[in-house]
Amino acid sequence: MDEKKFNAMPRPELTHPYVETKQAASVIMLRQAGSHLEVYVQHRATTMDFAAGAVVFPGGRTDAADALYDFGEPARPVLLEHMHGWQKTSLGNTNQDKALGNSSMMLRTGLREVEEETGVGLQPGIMRPWANLITPVGYPKRFDTFFFLATPGDDVMPENITTEAVAADWQRIETILDDAESERIALMRPTKFLLEDIIELGTLDVLLARDPVVQPIRGL
Repeated sequence: MDEKKFNAMPRPELTHPYVETKQAASVIMLRQAGSHLEVYVQHRATTMDFAAGAVVFPGGRTDAADALYDFGEPARPVLLEHMHGWQKTSLGNTNQDKALGNSSMMLRTGLREVEEETGVGLQPGIMRPWANLITPVGYPKRFDTFFFLATPGDDVMPENITTEAVAADWQRIETILDDAESERIALMRPTKFLLEDIIELGTLDVLLARDPVVQPIRGL
């Protein structure tokens, strides 16, 4: 992913005082539909104090309990892959146990948020470290967000069960970007950037062949 391209995107001129980032996870659920890629998105309620009215991926902040969750030994190969993928981010650590613990915490955050918001319990093995975007200084809320790419099967049927969104569904990425361009919907910079990046790659096979090591993007 191109950090310069992200930082070249328009952003509001904000002058809020410096605030610390909070860790969060967001899950890009993606599927191939013929020659098109579809992504599961939520339309946030306009009453929310963050991303009000925006189209977003399921996700949210890390809870203290996420760090205590134990996936068990069967998930260790997955966590080792995630540790490798997140090594250059704030989850990385020279101590392997700490790095594994950080990866476990973030995986749990992503899976928990998807289940709370869509009713779907995704399998850890389909979750792939994808991106790490850090909110620029100047925003009233800042997040160190870890994005997963998930490729659920056709039998996985998410529903909108969260009060944070008024609607949610699978949509073609081109449709989302066209609606944003026409100002029929609102997209935050990270969402637009990630969707444009995915559509440029084209197919699931190409996406899943990408280098698994995530380069953090510190927004300006």
